[in-house]
Amino acid sequence: MSEKYKNLEELIGCYFHQDWTSDDDSASAVVERYLSEWPIDGVLAVVDEIGQLLKDTKSEGDLRKVVMKLGCYYEPGADALTYREWLASVRARLAAG
Repeated sequence: MSEKYKNLEELIGCYFHQDWTSDDDSASAVVERYLSEWPIDGVLAVVDEIGQLLKDTKSEGDLRKVVMKLGCYYEPGADALTYREWLASVRARLAAG
């Protein structure tokens, strides 16, 4: 993708890959595993990049396109969330450490 979201792409592409449910039972479990495996500077970079993505992307459709380009195979609608709601919740959890 671009340098703008390189850390977020690492999280999404490596943790929410097409077989992510083989590794974890839920999207929140994926985030918890990421938190346990990555250094804090990488986590904080993702927090910043999600904030920038949410700011830069106004429509849900455009947000979905970007997330899919980053390699995401998680569908937030399965948990009754929009992409914006899901990313905001991921950002909040990562920021809380």
